[in-house]
Amino acid sequence: MKIKLIHFFIGVSFFTCLSAQAQTGFESKRAWLIGIGLSTNIPSGPWTDNFRENYSLSTSLGRKFSSNIILSGEWNYLFGGEVDNRSTILEAITTSNGQLLNANGSYAQININQRGTYFNLQVEKLFFSPEKNQNSGWSLGAGAGYAWHWLNIDNVGNDSPQLIDDYVAGYDRMSRGFLATQSIGYMYLSNNKLINFKLSFEVNEIWSQDLRRYNYPSGFVSDEINLNLLYSLKLKWYLPIYLGGKTEEYYYN
Repeated sequence: MKIKLIHFFIGVSFFTCLSAQAQTGFESKRAWLIGIGLSTNIPSGPWTDNFRENYSLSTSLGRKFSSNIILSGEWNYLFGGEVDNRSTILEAITTSNGQLLNANGSYAQININQRGTYFNLQVEKLFFSPEKNQNSGWSLGAGAGYAWHWLNIDNVGNDSPQLIDDYVAGYDRMSRGFLATQSIGYMYLSNNKLINFKLSFEVNEIWSQDLRRYNYPSGFVSDEINLNLLYSLKLKWYLPIYLGGKTEEYYYN
């Protein structure tokens, strides 16, 4: 799956690079970049016990300089499908067949999904910009930030006392920690200012630690810091607000 995503990224980036060269001349300019993005993510590391392929939505605000250096801040919200090993997560309160009884003595309907959020500050540099569109090009970036990830436990009908209010915190495995980001991509800011996007491949390293005081299934809290990885293919759409060209002119009376 990882190889397919990388091949797809390279193919689309090569196509956008060729199309950018067909545009009319446009010098590198200073701009504010407002972005929204969608990512598909593949997790790796200890959290793969509960996390699998997932998705994230992002918003960002960046400042592009005429040198094609970009400073930006980004916030991501991570979400995913149903977690597979539900019986293991709730094993302290489930029956021998892995089911949870509700207040009426029937089997409860419980949904457990992946959730997370992280923010980071990044610096990027555009390279190999075509002469006819110097606001586009291949980008290399790096950044740092902070992340949280947990299990969203949905007690449908709210009819299971074992998972009401603060009791859920004993099972959601909320963790937090520092994050480092590296990325390679292709940014395209069109000369007519109508089509503006970036396609990138990112790697996020998250050093996370259990945030809860007590974990019900295991009976203890671990102080261990785990290194989790998140491989992301991200498509971001930009609204650029240009501030002018490479130089600024001042007039005096």
